[in-house]
Amino acid sequence: MSLKHLNSRISKCRQDMDLQRDAIVTLVSSQKSVIDREAKRIPLPVAIGGAMVAGFVAERFFRSPSSSQLFRAYMMWRAF
Repeated sequence: MSLKHLNSRISKCRQDMDLQRDAIVTLVSSQKSVIDREAKRIPLPVAIGGAMVAGFVAERFFRSPSSSQLFRAYMMWRAF
C-alpha cells in the first residue's frame, strides 16, 4: 500500500467521521429540543413525586428475597 493511497483513505475516513459527527449533533440537538418542550408540560412537583415513588418501588423490589436473587442470577448470567 502506497503512502498516497493511505493518505487518501485517511482523508476519506476523516470526511466520513465529520459527516457522522454533524449528523449526531443535529440528531442530539433535535432530541434535546423535543425533550425540553415535553418536559415543560410536566409540573415539577409531579416529576419529583414520580421519581420518589419509582425509587420506593425499586427499593422494595430489590429488598425482597426472590427478586433480589433473580436479579443476582441475571447479573451472573450476563457476566458469563
